[in-house]
Amino acid sequence: MPYAQMIGDPLREPSPAPEDVSKLTPQWIAALTTPALEVTLERSGRVAVLSPFSDRRDSVGGAVRIWRSADGAQIVLRGGVLIATRGLGNDVDSTLAQTMIAALSARAPVSGHHVLYTVTSENSTKAVILSCQSKLNEDDVIDIAGRQIETRQVRVTCRWGAETKVYEFWVDAGGSTVWQSRQWAGPDLGYIRTRLLNE
Repeated sequence: MPYAQMIGDPLREPSPAPEDVSKLTPQWIAALTTPALEVTLERSGRVAVLSPFSDRRDSVGGAVRIWRSADGAQIVLRGGVLIATRGLGNDVDSTLAQTMIAALSARAPVSGHHVLYTVTSENSTKAVILSCQSKLNEDDVIDIAGRQIETRQVRVTCRWGAETKVYEFWVDAGGSTVWQSRQWAGPDLGYIRTRLLNE
């Protein structure tokens, strides 16, 4: 299936062939009438473009958006920070994400815990507790399908036991939009990459 037809297509199905991915063009993005989020599951290599399902505010006024694929898989972001998944297997049920959120809003060094509550194969929930420290890197111009976007990169380095997990966010240089990210979603799902194709 051509990549340009994948808006809302399944995230749990095999990823498109490389020749299809190249069809993601500035012209196609410009023609979109709704926001679109490209999601890559690094462990499986699956890629899909998701569309918004719902928007709400959390208890402290933060913007939460649920993105959904055609097969019902969901990625939930709070200000660009991954806080939950649905339908991917061994999902992130919920997240205590204040440290990540503070790192993006403050754009200054922040330290604290990031806690993922993941669903196990026994259908129970376990807490994955990470100790994290953020760092604001230099300005970075990223390319999204031929569009050059000026960003500031925020890197959050976390320790989980003896392992190190790195979260990366590319935040709009003049605003709060997270255009691109790479976030760890727990030991089962691994890393998830996102690219905001349009707002």
